[in-house]
Amino acid sequence: MLPTDDSAGPESEITRLRAMLAHAEEVREIEKLQLARELHNDFGSALTALAMRLAILSRQSADAPGAADQWTKANAILATLAQTARRIQSDLRPGALDVVGLKLALQEYLTDFSERHAIDASISLPEQEPPLAREHAVALFRMFQQLLANVRLHASARQVRVALMLEPDGRSLCLSVADDGMGFAAAAYDLDRSHGLRHIAERAAFLGGSMQIDSAAGRGTSVRVVLPIASSNITTDSTKSAAP
Repeated sequence: MLPTDDSAGPESEITRLRAMLAHAEEVREIEKLQLARELHNDFGSALTALAMRLAILSRQSADAPGAADQWTKANAILATLAQTARRIQSDLRPGALDVVGLKLALQEYLTDFSERHAIDASISLPEQEPPLAREHAVALFRMFQQLLANVRLHASARQVRVALMLEPDGRSLCLSVADDGMGFAAAAYDLDRSHGLRHIAERAAFLGGSMQIDSAAGRGTSVRVVLPIASSNITTDSTKSAAP
């Protein structure tokens, strides 16, 4: 965790500021890399397929056999591109946070994740909106996205369970993401091997929180992210809803 001692001298303060700048720059670079990969994998392949369909159509008359089928397939690719563009835009700027708050933004994203990747998902949420600072809410949402990406890419999971809850101390909020995938030996795990988990751990520490991993080979993985909140006036009762 970065030093926060107010009594530290000028050199310690300079060191702390340099660490903060380095952390922010690393976060930006990781997010740029993730966006570049998504653009290449999703947009690149779809645009190539669309170009092939249009090339075929350009050599055919409108009433040629199979032309209608080619147009149908081209329109389907265009619809996929539009959907991908909306998803990338949402990932870049989680607008749902501004409109419906963290609770529903998490639920909406999890539902979409479940439908797109055929992974059964459910979420447990507090009854009231957590009084989390804006920058903490955005950061927690980004970490949630990364944890789900890890489930999709590495866990080979069939189920994922998410919970957002107030910690017993009443001063912290916990986001838990658990899957039933292959798991790994958490005790011997080196965070430097995973940019995603290391990024989450560093981002949580930077905001005054923490990340804990519980995993074992063949027994799935559970990751808890804990961040401080503005106040403790939310209930600990939860409501559960399953993502389709």
